[in-house]
Amino acid sequence: MQQSERKWLTMIVILCTVLGIFGYVWKQRTQVPVVTVTLENLMAPFTYGASRFLEGIHTGIAIIDDGILRVKDMSDIEERNAELEQKQVAYDELVAENIRLRQLLQFKGEQPQFALLAASVVTRDRGAWTDTFTISRGSADGVEPNMAVIAPRGVVGFVSDVYEHSARVQSILDPRSATGVIVQRPESRIASILKGNGNRPMEPQMVNIALNGDVLKGDTIVTSGFGGMYPKGLLLGHVKDIVTDEEGFVKHAIIEPTVDFQSLEEVFVITQSFTARPETPKLEPKLIPRTQRDQVEGAKGTVQQ
Repeated sequence: MQQSERKWLTMIVILCTVLGIFGYVWKQRTQVPVVTVTLENLMAPFTYGASRFLEGIHTGIAIIDDGILRVKDMSDIEERNAELEQKQVAYDELVAENIRLRQLLQFKGEQPQFALLAASVVTRDRGAWTDTFTISRGSADGVEPNMAVIAPRGVVGFVSDVYEHSARVQSILDPRSATGVIVQRPESRIASILKGNGNRPMEPQMVNIALNGDVLKGDTIVTSGFGGMYPKGLLLGHVKDIVTDEEGFVKHAIIEPTVDFQSLEEVFVITQSFTARPETPKLEPKLIPRTQRDQVEGAKGTVQQ
């Protein structure tokens, strides 16, 4: 019994001694290189592994955060770009409208011989046998049928139908139209009719010109004033080409209009013209004496004096 107790006591003393030595060595590890190096070599793999693991976790979290921030930033940038693009479009449209309105105002001031009513093009109806459009002015604004419609660059057409707050305009490109025109060149002054061409909608023709008629490529074509619908001297276009009729009796002049009908947005209606027009003489019918009337072939009733 006593021997067993001695063994336990001896083991406890030895264990306390070893622990004391380890504690002393650990406390003095910085001063004992052999111990320090040995401990560092033993702990190095664990320290490196833990460091790499923690670094990987930190890097992953940073990448996720950066990705989330990038997605948010890209969304904000796209939204901002869309907003800026819309503002740029609106600004460009305002600039274009301002330029057009300035041109219209300048043109109106340069035409003191006419009372001009500005109107916007609302709808268009173009086909092989028609070329009309609707404007934003009607009878409530003083618009009446057969009023001439022009633009700063030339003649557009005439008012064919009128409603209270809108009107339909038949353009000079319409194949049903017939506009009295004349060559502006003083040496020529050939008069004819301008009609729309259904086969070539943008190229109206000056038709039925005599073969020896003095019309040249590049000639300026203006309204003749015949018929009373269009005032005389309004610009229509220029001669682009001259084509002889298939039968060889007459020729046609293909006209390039000065008005750009593809981009037409505003027009003017001529509500009144202040230019003097020649008065039409009033002729009274006169009865022909019976003896003379019987001698006139085809005369019936009265003739004009």
